[in-house]
Parts: sequence; structure tokens; C-alpha cells
Amino acid sequence: MLIIQLILLNIVFIASFMLLLPSEPWLFSLTSILLIMLAALRYHYDQKNYQQNQQTIQTLLGGLRNLQDGDFSISLANNQTNRSQSQSEILALFNQVTDKLRQEKQSLYQRELLLDKVVNASDVVTVLVNHRDTIIFANRAAEYFFNQRSMLGMSWVTLLDEKLPELIPHHDKDNAIIQLLLAGSSHGNPAATNNATSGSQVEVSIKTEQSWHLSRHHLKLHGSRHQLTLLKPLTQAMHQRELQTWKKVIRVINHELNNSIAPISSMCHSGNILAERLDEPQLIRVFATISKRINKLAEFIQSYSQLARLSQPKKQLFDLIKTLQQLQELYHFKLTFQQTTLMWSGDESQIEQLLINLLKNAQQACPDHIMPEEACTVSVISQQGRLIITVRDFGTGMSTDVLQKAFLPYYSTKTEGSGIGLSICREISDGHQGRITLNNHPDGGLQVDVHLPLS
Repeated sequence: MLIIQLILLNIVFIASFMLLLPSEPWLFSLTSILLIMLAALRYHYDQKNYQQNQQTIQTLLGGLRNLQDGDFSISLANNQTNRSQSQSEILALFNQVTDKLRQEKQSLYQRELLLDKVVNASDVVTVLVNHRDTIIFANRAAEYFFNQRSMLGMSWVTLLDEKLPELIPHHDKDNAIIQLLLAGSSHGNPAATNNATSGSQVEVSIKTEQSWHLSRHHLKLHGSRHQLTLLKPLTQAMHQRELQTWKKVIRVINHELNNSIAPISSMCHSGNILAERLDEPQLIRVFATISKRINKLAEFIQSYSQLARLSQPKKQLFDLIKTLQQLQELYHFKLTFQQTTLMWSGDESQIEQLLINLLKNAQQACPDHIMPEEACTVSVISQQGRLIITVRDFGTGMSTDVLQKAFLPYYSTKTEGSGIGLSICREISDGHQGRITLNNHPDGGLQVDVHLPLS
């Protein structure tokens, strides 16, 4: 367009030169001046457009560099008075694109944040390994499971060799339920006083068999092969379903026994009155024996009803150390802890019931010659987002067969036991998203570990 305009100006100048000279010199001069002015104005206009175009290009270049660096907060100034319509449209379109990219990035960030929270809040052990067998992602459950602060960059094969060799034989399984013999983080008792913050703890390697669901998924990320390994704990879910089954059985048994006990008790009372009127001592003894056995049976039913009636925990903040110190006045035991106060969210009455059951069992398991304050030790530690309460006695421990059946309702090795205490303890720990384990301590006695989440 500019070339055409220059050609036209030259044609007009040549035409005026040929027509006006030499007859009309003044008119030729005037025409020449006008043509020169038009050329100057055109040059000034072109220079202005060129500067605006250069400024627009530099502005766009700076905005594109910000986008290249991942900064989508850039917004280009669009002054309508100083720019042409096409330049304003380009800048407006750039700002619309950056706004859309910014919204997409914010939405993607929110989804990633939500996914990260969901994955880290899950109790499923999640590990993502690249084609070099290097861990590029591991959630908090995995870090707690392998007892590692950070697993990023570690070799998956080396980690399994060191921490979980039991999983290596299952490397060819993509979907299976497996049994793992895992070592729990159990602690011995510090040889210190009640506020034993400086006591040294002795770690004891105790392994328990647990059920896990193993699943592996092979996928491609950025063109390379990756493997996603998921380990879902099944032991607690199996315990919960087993406990619900026992509750149904207990309700049915309680219903049938109560329906039978009520008329028998009434008839026994009437028979006792008749025997007294007839003055039959032998018959009175028979009815008294029957009444005594009915009362024992009623107490038996009442104890098992506690398991069926155990409600969901009503959580609120309370000082766990203070609760233990109050129990220490009733059940003499040695208490060790890391801090003088430990505020924890849970059902205080249920946790207190759990501790009372464990303390009673511990004191009953110890020989008579051991002093009550030496018969049991309780330690409280917090590590990796978990609260661990350890109750240990100094008795003879349990056989392997008894350990496997200890949590079953109705099962008890005591002559006067109802077999319901440990079942209640396990349901209380499960209700607080925790777990409870029984193990024979290497130095003698039984050790009970209650693992509870701190948050």
C-alpha cells in the first residue's frame, strides 16, 4: 500500500512538471510544496504506525515469555486511544487467552490439591515407580508403612529388600490377597520415672501376620513405563465384619435366653414360696440353686450385651496423660510418657474402658508374688502421626493358639472370665480408626500395643 502511494505521488509530480513548466512556474512550485507536505505527513504516519507495531510486538513478546515461564497472571495493557483496532483486538485476544489459561491452571491446581489430600488421607499404601525402578510418588501411608520420612528417589527393589522382603515373592501378582508377617514398632519400658522424658526406650522387633490386598497397575506417563503398587489393609475390615457377625449372634442369643429366663425365674420364685409353705428344706435348696444359676446366667447375658450395645465414639479433646494418671491411682502401674500433657480427640469414656480392661488383664496375668505397682507398665509415645499406647505385664505370656483366638467373643482362658474384654477393646480401637495387637514380649510377659491416629 505504501509503495502504491509513493508511485502515485511521483506520477503527480512528473505530470505537474511536464504541464506547468516553464509556462506556470508558481503553480508548479505550489504543487511541489503540497506534494512534499503530503509525503512528509505520510512518512510521519508510517513512522507512528511502525513504532506502535513495534511496541505491540514487544508487549506480546514479554507476555509470551511470561507464559513460557508458567506465569499466567500477566495481563497486557490495552489503550484504545493510542492503538489501532487490529492491535487492540490482538491484545484483547491475548488477555482472553491468558485469563482462560489462568482459570484452567487454577482448576487443575485445585484438583491436584484435592487428589493429593485424598491420596495422603487414605490408608492404602500407594507407591508409583518409573521404568528405572525409582520411586517418584509415595503417600503418607506408604511412608508410615515403610518407616521412611521421604521415599522419593529411592530404589523400589532396594527398599523391598531392606524393609519388606515378604513382598518380594508376590512380585508377579497384579491382584491378590496376601498375608504379610510385619514387624510392629513396639517399645520396651524406659528405666525412668513417671515423667520419663529422658528415659531411653528399647525397641523390640515383634511380628504379626496381617491380611493385605495387593494390586499392581502398569501405565505410561510421558511415554515411559510406570508401575503403580497399591496395598490395602484388610485385617481391620475383616475384624469389623467378624465383630458385626458376633454382635448379631449375641443379640439373638440374648433375646432367646431372656425369653426363657423370665418365665423360669417367675416359676422358680413361685415354687420357692410353695416350698416354704410346705416346709420342705430339700425343695427350698433346689429352688435356691436354680435361682442362683439363673442370676449367674443373667449376669453372663448382661456382660455380653456390652459388646452389642457399644455405640460409635463421641469424640472430643481430652488430656490422655491426665486420664492415665487418674487410672494410676486405682490400678497401680508404672507410667512413662514423652510429654506432660497430650491433648487427643476421642471418646474419653471408651478409651478409659479400653485401658481398664487391659490393666485388669495385665494384673491378673502376673504371679501373686509380684507387687501390684510392678505387675504392669504403660508407655505412651507419638511418632509419624500415630499415638502408641503400650501395656505390658510380666506374666507367662500367651501361647500361639491363644493369641490367635484372644479377640474372639466367648473365648477365655480364665475360669471366671467372660471372654468379652479384648473384643470390646478391639472394637473401641477400630471405632477410633486404630488397631490393637497382642504379642509375647521377648523378655517375658504379654505386650499389648494400641495404635491410634493423632489427627
